[in-house]
Amino acid sequence: MRSLLFLLFASTTIFAAPVLILFQDSAILMESLSVSGTETISVPQGWDVMDVIGAKSWYVVSEKEPSWEEIIKGKTVKAVDEPPSQFEVISTSPLVLKKDTKYYIYNSALKKWLVLEYEEPQIGRKLVMNGQGKVTLLLRSSGSWNVRYYLFEDTLTGNAFLSVSGVESADVFLISRPAGETSIWKGMYLSVSASREMPEEHESEEVKVYHLGKLKDLDKSPVVNLIETNLPITNEYYSYSFAVNDSSFDYQKTTFTRSFKTPVDLPGGTVSIFSNISGVDIMIGETSIPDTPKNSLLELPVTKSWDVRVRGEILDERDYKDTYEYERTWRVTVQNLNETESKVRINVYGNTMRLLRFSIKPLKETSDQIVFELIVPANLEKEFEFTVRSGW
Repeated sequence: MRSLLFLLFASTTIFAAPVLILFQDSAILMESLSVSGTETISVPQGWDVMDVIGAKSWYVVSEKEPSWEEIIKGKTVKAVDEPPSQFEVISTSPLVLKKDTKYYIYNSALKKWLVLEYEEPQIGRKLVMNGQGKVTLLLRSSGSWNVRYYLFEDTLTGNAFLSVSGVESADVFLISRPAGETSIWKGMYLSVSASREMPEEHESEEVKVYHLGKLKDLDKSPVVNLIETNLPITNEYYSYSFAVNDSSFDYQKTTFTRSFKTPVDLPGGTVSIFSNISGVDIMIGETSIPDTPKNSLLELPVTKSWDVRVRGEILDERDYKDTYEYERTWRVTVQNLNETESKVRINVYGNTMRLLRFSIKPLKETSDQIVFELIVPANLEKEFEFTVRSGW
């Protein structure tokens, strides 16, 4: 992280609990400590000290490794004449070999190899701080998180999968990007209140921050429920898109789509889509979504389908060279092979478009997009025509 400016917390901030900030590729732990003179604490395994804000000075020292004499003292060992034929050299003074989980230590007095089962401990580290009063300890380690949503007929459920080690409990915040992409942080603050519907979200320089609140058992990689809510309105339809300057085309597949307005801010993640078939919720598709603000229209493409197909035919076209425009008249045919009626949306894209004539009123009309919506009865087809003038 090139220039991580933790202006979000003053060095005098006192945390009621450690604060865990989870990026998508790393983790930062922040803890408020009281220091009086020189204090020494253990650094958690797998974590590195970034800084101690408010300390006059600090440094990290590694604990002394035990000698092989200390390791073997008091242990029951087996003496053998020969070491294994293949081994890993652990030390040359004294000579120590390793094979699988066994260590072979050569004793020159006995002229024997002393064999013992031994698991090498991780060498701990100590943080030595000098200061007076409250300091803020910043630790950094590997970590990650991701979100998976489950969309049923009228229900949206979302879970966050957290991955971090060496932390049992903390006040957790999720950051919506890898730490390496964040050059400067300004003004992000921690709220003491948590949303009942969804983790509270704050924004700083286009970085989304989601507050999960105080969590336990973080070292067990917990799965945390983010959202479980009923969706008052969900919409299902088939869609097909083409450019107004395309050539005529024969029947093409449509995309079966489900859409709804987001009830809360949603972190980006994977969405599994279910449909109730004969009373059973069957997963019918999967897609991904970016960070999505509250009250946004979220359109989720589920699958391509030949059940509803679209054909486009150019009936007339004219060029207007003096204004650098052209005019085209299209006939669009929608064929529904389903046993039930289907809602279909046709999206037409172009540049500075003006809709001159149409046989059905568009659902949406802008200079770069025109959307037509129609209901096609089961096992029938419908067609409509429209004329558009647009820029080259």
